[in-house]
Amino acid sequence: MKYYLLTFLFAFSFNCLSEAQILKGRITDEAGNPIEFATIYISELRQGTTANLKGDYELRLPQGNYKVTYQCLGFQFVNEIINISSSTVIKNVVLKRQYYEIPEVIVSASDEDPAYAIMRKVIGMAPYYLNNVQKYKAEVYLKGNLVLNKIPKIIQKRMAVSVSGGKEVHLKKGDSFFLESYNEIEFTAPDKYVQKVISIRNTFPAEGDNISPMEFIQASFYEPEIADIAISPLSPVAFAHYDFHYSGITRQGEYGITKIQVIPKRKSQQLFEGYIFIIQDLWCLQSVDLTNDNIAGKIRIQQQYVSIEEGIWMPVSHNFDIDLSIVGVQADITYSSSVKYTEVKPNLTLKKPQTITTNPATKYLKEPLPSNKTEEQINKILEKDDLTNRDMVKLSKLMEKKSDESRSDSARKSLEIVDNTITKVEKGAGKKDSAYWAAIRPIPLSDAEKRSITLSDSLKGNTGIQAMKQDSSSNDQGQIKKTPKKFVNTLSSIGFGHTWRDTTGLSFRFGGLLDVSNLTFNTVDGFVYGLDFRLGKDWKKTALSIGPELKWAFSRQELMWKINTSYNIKNKRSDQIYFNAGHTSSDFNTNAGINPFLNMGFSLLLRKNYMKLFDSEYYTLGFITNFSPGLALNLSGTYQNRTMLDNTTSFSIFKPKDIQYTANMPVNDYLLPGNNELYAIRDMKHGALNAILTWTPRQRYRVMGSRKIPMGSDWPTFSFSWQHGINEFEELENPVRNYDMLRLEVFRTVTTGAFSEFNWSIKTGGVINKNNLTFYDFHHVNTQPQPVLLKSYDDAFRLPSFYSLSAPELFAEAHLRYTTPYLFIKYLPFLSNTLMRENLSISYLGSRYHDHYTEIGYSISEIFLLGEIGVYVGFDNVKYKSAGVSLILKFD
Repeated sequence: MKYYLLTFLFAFSFNCLSEAQILKGRITDEAGNPIEFATIYISELRQGTTANLKGDYELRLPQGNYKVTYQCLGFQFVNEIINISSSTVIKNVVLKRQYYEIPEVIVSASDEDPAYAIMRKVIGMAPYYLNNVQKYKAEVYLKGNLVLNKIPKIIQKRMAVSVSGGKEVHLKKGDSFFLESYNEIEFTAPDKYVQKVISIRNTFPAEGDNISPMEFIQASFYEPEIADIAISPLSPVAFAHYDFHYSGITRQGEYGITKIQVIPKRKSQQLFEGYIFIIQDLWCLQSVDLTNDNIAGKIRIQQQYVSIEEGIWMPVSHNFDIDLSIVGVQADITYSSSVKYTEVKPNLTLKKPQTITTNPATKYLKEPLPSNKTEEQINKILEKDDLTNRDMVKLSKLMEKKSDESRSDSARKSLEIVDNTITKVEKGAGKKDSAYWAAIRPIPLSDAEKRSITLSDSLKGNTGIQAMKQDSSSNDQGQIKKTPKKFVNTLSSIGFGHTWRDTTGLSFRFGGLLDVSNLTFNTVDGFVYGLDFRLGKDWKKTALSIGPELKWAFSRQELMWKINTSYNIKNKRSDQIYFNAGHTSSDFNTNAGINPFLNMGFSLLLRKNYMKLFDSEYYTLGFITNFSPGLALNLSGTYQNRTMLDNTTSFSIFKPKDIQYTANMPVNDYLLPGNNELYAIRDMKHGALNAILTWTPRQRYRVMGSRKIPMGSDWPTFSFSWQHGINEFEELENPVRNYDMLRLEVFRTVTTGAFSEFNWSIKTGGVINKNNLTFYDFHHVNTQPQPVLLKSYDDAFRLPSFYSLSAPELFAEAHLRYTTPYLFIKYLPFLSNTLMRENLSISYLGSRYHDHYTEIGYSISEIFLLGEIGVYVGFDNVKYKSAGVSLILKFD
């Protein structure tokens, strides 16, 4: 519930003056009914506020004459000149219904609704209006109210608020909660926000006094996506998701306001429906009234825009009605805001297109010619009466280009990502009394909000909802019976693990006796049970981590162990020295292989032992350095003693007589008789020198202390690796043989639209002196043929059997995956309203002496937010080979 409460907190502010008079009244329609959340805007102060549910409003203003505008969606605005003197001024206002005329229009040959011609220009201009403000400062008053309409009894018993005396009061139908805050907000383009919380009062469940609207203050309908939950009607891909209907035009002063109905093409949680109002000739928003119906309920968003500066239209009021319905809990939530812009600076380097005028009367006046080719192209497109879809996309891209060019050279060239949302809470912000709030509150309280504040004053510490109490229970007399908390916590730490830390930087982690990942089964080791630990020490300039792991193989009667040690130097390069050692059973496919937990399930239930193992005693010493955030080098040396292993158990829960475990030997063409005998698996000693160079051009980064943390790039990542291997074959006359393996990989994930992305990777490599290596050292391809997976892989082939594609040859491998909310079946009515996404994938593997293998797949992901199911078809040299289904449960 917290996510959906926070998602729609667009914070904007209020006016707080120590010596101020009161302007108040009620806003009604012609029938005398109150108009909820009407907007009141004072142009001289650049201040906007809203009325409450009863249409009441109240503002504290210094003495003077003010032009006050009263407006609300669906009503004609009213301008009043009001003199504020030393006494309270009561001004009741009646708003008349707004009627939109639909003039005669010339219908095109395609019979297209006139709304589309308007929306093409609005969508094309969206990047301009998203970036035409360089800086602003605002004072913000935000008010929210939550009323519980229904709580299932099973949840009600576990949800309570703490009151004075340590007792608990269970929530019930009709309870209400309240939030109000006063903030000062400063925005600096392109995306820096500083919020100063002056005061806050909050009785919202489970929220404490730390609600911050800053996470979503950046959300704008001019952006392609709104707060990562829905596609904006002004997105470049809007025509693929919305239909638009022209609902008429009306005059408001010197501007024509066009009403456009937004109609989703399908029922979807990622789309809006409702109305947007467009200023004619400016092609920007005048107001918004949209609804999104999602998994948490129905959310209605109303925004009113006003001309703050010439050519700059900014929202002065936000109202959100949330009909919350989740896990049986039903509640009504409302938010409203009061805003005062104390400073607004336009982005002077971003030129307004010549055909966009502030005053429509000056539309045809001659202006200086555009100063560059981009502006010339923009104006040429906007001069058209009817834009094509191609014109719209081109206009949007040109405006994005102009917006980027308006940024300073240093901002565009800088790769450092600064923490752009800063929240500062003044001391005592949560301790203001009722007299303080009464003096500064610009939106009158409703009766429900007054009751919520009264309840809040009786609480001790505003602790909010205490959900699912584990450490206390109540007897029939209402007394609280304490559980031995320390003993329970100790048992929990022993069973499920815990990390202990002290103030010196010393830490110790124990994985827990009951961790399910500690117990596995395979046919070589039998049942395996293990424990893991980690000891860490953090100093000012360095850090040490030692992670031992112990396992016992019951059938093989063998103690297996690992220890991973790292010593980190906190310098600009984040240098790291590491030492890893162990004696354990290891999968032949060191790149991936089957998940041990899945292998256990297949073995115990179906007598399928996919995993093939060998005994590995290894010691690795390495060094990692980062020359820059996008350039890293990993150097290491390894010694390994390899020993063949056999199955030691035939145990399974399901024991069909006609099924036996397969031998502990990978199935691969290179291991068949007639191939190079050196490829065969044998006991041997192995050494290797490894170097991996990873480079991401123009890697963005964030500074944390003295470290630069990589944060993505618009370029792909290049990874080059070299391994010089030394194998000892005791049965040969010249037992020590060398080889060199080279690999190159390039990969990137590209965002292609709203909730869509394109993921690709290309790998290639080969071996020099390939006759000197064994199957252990082959290039092992990631194959995942089992019908159920517990992890999603971007580089896996879903149909070939384990180890079958491993080879010592020159190879080329490619993986492409396109993900989008709507592709094929998501257009069906019973699926369109889900959060599932569709995926198309193509994987290719080519080698020097074998068939070229291609695999094409289609899948649906985010099924119940964690599942994916897909169908895959494989081809050898373009000839059909096999097909299969894969289910992925993403627990990683």
